[in-house]
Amino acid sequence: MANLEIKKALSNYGLSDEEIKVYLAILSLGGATVREIASTTKIKRTTIYLIAERLMSKGIMGEYKAKYGTHYIVQTPKALLTKLEDVKTEIEAVMPQLKAIEKKELHEPNIKFYKGREGYLTILNDSLEGYSHEVLYLGSAQELNKIITERYVTGRYIPARLKKKITFKELVFPDKFSQELKKKDSQELRQTKFLPKNYIFNANMLIYADKVAYFTSRRELISVLVESKDITEMERKKFQLLWDKLQDKSER
Repeated sequence: MANLEIKKALSNYGLSDEEIKVYLAILSLGGATVREIASTTKIKRTTIYLIAERLMSKGIMGEYKAKYGTHYIVQTPKALLTKLEDVKTEIEAVMPQLKAIEKKELHEPNIKFYKGREGYLTILNDSLEGYSHEVLYLGSAQELNKIITERYVTGRYIPARLKKKITFKELVFPDKFSQELKKKDSQELRQTKFLPKNYIFNANMLIYADKVAYFTSRRELISVLVESKDITEMERKKFQLLWDKLQDKSER
């Protein structure tokens, strides 16, 4: 499982399967010749030279001359994170220019469909962007966590949301996870009310900015993101209607 997670992470970083093999081989050897890399990865030497050129162009690999020929070395795992931060800084610096170039269709609704877990994470991460100041959530946290995991919620989503001071309002069923989370509402910029158990359903909805996201259960694994002022306004008012009708136990 660990190796699969490493490969997936490096793939998302932008490396191909062969580049990942070469990178990991050199990382484990602490520097190596083409012969040593070929022996470890079972990749042809001629191909390794091509891969080395690509990795060097990406700033991930370097080389030096030694007594027994050219040796290749790679950036440390920590350096990979630094490189990502540098890229982020560069993008942020030109963001005003990019936004100026971006074509904006005023009042033009936009709908995106996603299949698989990555779509759920894409939408959740989008709700953390700077244009969002409040997120409304309706649904079954227990079902959603089967897809995105509790670790993502407590270790990634909540800390990122708090860092950006985005408030969170949720109408959820009283499962164990949600009940525990509610105890930290005040310190985590969150308000929670529980839905009646006799109305249980497995889908989820997120409302933020001018967007509404719908998530199906793990059985269907589909998510839909609708960007529409009209639909968002309707769903936000429906949410508020439910919120006003539900009495929090702490209010009784």
